[in-house]
Amino acid sequence: MLIKEVKIHLLEMEGKRPIRTMFVIPGQIRSQFDRRATPGKEPNQLCFIRVITDAGIEGWCTAFYTWGPARAFAETWLDAFRHELVGADPLDREYIFQKLWFANRFNWLHPWNMSYADVALWDIAGKYARLPVAKLLGAFRDRIPTYVSSGNYPDPERFVEFGLEVKKEGYKGYKLHSRLGPESDIQVARNVREALGDEFTLMHDPVQIYTYPEAVQVGRALEELNYKWLEEPLQEWDITALKKLCDTLDIPIAASEWVFGGSHHVATLLAQGAADIVRGDAIVSGGITGLMKVAHVAEAFGVACEVHERGPMFCFAHAQALAAMSNCEFFELNGVNPKAPTDDPLVKNPIQIEDGYLIVPQGPGLGVELDWEEVERRTIEVL
Repeated sequence: MLIKEVKIHLLEMEGKRPIRTMFVIPGQIRSQFDRRATPGKEPNQLCFIRVITDAGIEGWCTAFYTWGPARAFAETWLDAFRHELVGADPLDREYIFQKLWFANRFNWLHPWNMSYADVALWDIAGKYARLPVAKLLGAFRDRIPTYVSSGNYPDPERFVEFGLEVKKEGYKGYKLHSRLGPESDIQVARNVREALGDEFTLMHDPVQIYTYPEAVQVGRALEELNYKWLEEPLQEWDITALKKLCDTLDIPIAASEWVFGGSHHVATLLAQGAADIVRGDAIVSGGITGLMKVAHVAEAFGVACEVHERGPMFCFAHAQALAAMSNCEFFELNGVNPKAPTDDPLVKNPIQIEDGYLIVPQGPGLGVELDWEEVERRTIEVL
């Protein structure tokens, strides 16, 4: 079996492509920045990647890309990777992973670009074996406790309201993305704890906006409020400050979500004592292959690998990987709609949540049942 073709469908999705701008967060020790998104004028588009074999088996992945025109991304991606994939045996995943990993240096592309190919190759492998990817990886479980993450709401009361919705739906935890400045973030954390009760699992992720003194200030408050972890408090390349923070605080520090050295960086971070929990992501870490490498490095250090949320269709890739991890406690869901967080117009079988647990799909490959009529209806162009 060899790869015969690689195609990208440009799909038109709901809404307009957002315009993202940075702004200074008020009330902090020095200028710190956050991002806001406003609807633009161009249609919101998605890249649907198909890796097609001469055996008639296809692997699929959607490309998480919203910073620019989808066509420009698709052309660049195909120019970099199509010739590396066509003619290769799709079951030689480690060889292809290593080749594309080294190609990142020469392509001058974001390292996560190779991840889409890797996810599609795992989809092919599972379909070829007629097994879910989790079984190929070595399954550990078939249901995963799930928590929901908030947005960053300008109205602090919304964090409480949304948290109550999350708890009512039966989820096992709630993570705040409050980025209102340390004093306001502490008050939000306190209000949420009071509203949701002492026993409900809570986490806080300020998305790297704190200075070291601010991280200590917030971390101390979260310790008193019995939060489970403090995630991304500092810039993730600042290993020295992260180590100092881990040494200073008792609350576990979760780091490494947004660094592009994969398992190599995670090993350095853990060897330096600069994280208590590592974060993984099938996009940022280099696909399912790279994510499992991160999880295994963390396991060797006796550390949990908690995995980042990645939108509806990528839920399938993460569900399969997490089903094979023994050192990951939770599945993270984006909290746009806690009643239907995995809905995707391209998928006939959205992932099911039962009693706060994600049920791992048992179909072959990623387990996606694609709605081809919907894909064709939304297709603007095939490259």
